[in-house]
Amino acid sequence: MTDAAAAPAASVPASRLTAPFFEIGPKNLLRLPAVVELAVAAGESGARHGVSVILTVPTAFLSDVRRAAPQVFVFAQEMHPELPGPSVGRTLPEALVDAGAHGVMLNHDSNPVRSGFLRSTIARAQQNDLLTMVCAGSDAEVRSLLPLAPTIVLYEPPGLIGADGGGDRPWIEAIDAEAAVAAPDVLMMHAGGVASPDDAERIMRAGAHGTGVTSAVVKSASPVEAAELFIASTRRGFDAVRG
Repeated sequence: MTDAAAAPAASVPASRLTAPFFEIGPKNLLRLPAVVELAVAAGESGARHGVSVILTVPTAFLSDVRRAAPQVFVFAQEMHPELPGPSVGRTLPEALVDAGAHGVMLNHDSNPVRSGFLRSTIARAQQNDLLTMVCAGSDAEVRSLLPLAPTIVLYEPPGLIGADGGGDRPWIEAIDAEAAVAAPDVLMMHAGGVASPDDAERIMRAGAHGTGVTSAVVKSASPVEAAELFIASTRRGFDAVRG
């Protein structure tokens, strides 16, 4: 069997992904070589600072990023809950595992899971040992997700997505305290409008387990250098309250 045909390693169990963590979501803004370069550099930064790094990448990039950047948790950007069968144009969890994904991001504001299918989609991912990062836009949505035991709840108020950043997020402390009681194994991530390393540090100081960005890294003059600054700030904010 050739290296290209070899099956990627099995998914990493949830216990391996720990706080603090930082997620970079390149969406469809970068081509594969740029995503690989960023993933490798971000993984090295994460190792230096003791920060778990997640990259959420297009499905077609999963295998290449996984092979090139072993220090990074590689997540898919979408998944369908169907069982294996004659469907076409559906990305099943089994396919993500075969492509080397550690996990999957679900219910992003720009790609919501079809109404009524979120519970079954999370369950299908969990059945295949995929980590799950599930997006919520309100306290109520966070509360509805906690009983489903995703690996990460990503809380992004819609009004902050794509915003310029800055300012405090007074809801973090209260909702994270609630989550810690209701679902202590769920990691709480807060993002949306994270425009500078100071924003990331402020979020972590408020008690978050993790945070993340898209534009502030991907669209910067040097995504590699920007990733280093954000990852270092994530660690500083985490250590300020938990170190």
